[in-house]
Amino acid sequence: MRKFKDLPHAPGKNKTYAGIGHRDLDGFTEPNTGEPVQNVMAWVAGVLEKMGYGLNSGGAKGADAAFEFGVKDNKNKTIFRSTDASEETRSIAQELHPAHERLQGHALDLFARNTNQIFGRNLDQIVDFVLCYTKDGCESHTTRTRDSGGTGQAIEMASRKGVPIFNMKNPDWFLRLKQLIMGSGIESGNMDFEFPKKGDFPKVPASAYAFNPQPKQENKPKPAMNAKQIKSLLKAARR
Repeated sequence: MRKFKDLPHAPGKNKTYAGIGHRDLDGFTEPNTGEPVQNVMAWVAGVLEKMGYGLNSGGAKGADAAFEFGVKDNKNKTIFRSTDASEETRSIAQELHPAHERLQGHALDLFARNTNQIFGRNLDQIVDFVLCYTKDGCESHTTRTRDSGGTGQAIEMASRKGVPIFNMKNPDWFLRLKQLIMGSGIESGNMDFEFPKKGDFPKVPASAYAFNPQPKQENKPKPAMNAKQIKSLLKAARR
């Protein structure tokens, strides 16, 4: 069974990237545009699809759903879920997790699918880069914090293998991504890889990016008045 050290190193040249991040994006904006970050995720996923890139993601609400929303053709995205976890990916997840002895059950399977997001279904095709959003702006295993969340595990895997990471919390993410793509020899035709005008970003529905949407308020019937309340109401009406 392979260990983490046996998995591929960058540079990846598979025309794939991992689009991942926090599950709850409500209220967070992209620093260059002021646009809700989920809309920018959907936009850049659509542009990358037109350039021939395939998306690897994790099927969760929030960032995963926003990236997936931007990809129009299902054949251009590969979504890994906890049910894809295997003995091998579980072992690798535990190998890198700081509290591996407590990582069990469904939580372990969720971390195991992070391995597939970076290395593919058979763990033999490393992504070209990682696009993500975390509250701490983490882009390296050396800067991983609690605020990196579960995404921090995928960031750590990618970072340790030399994969470029672009965290959309950081203002320079887009310039660095553009430099990578335009300098990679990828044929983008006459595509204009620039932010669209405000209002032209895709609108990701809240059902996709809101991890804890507010429950609908039900119109509950008012409780019936008791005898004392009725008496006071009648007394007030006679005045």
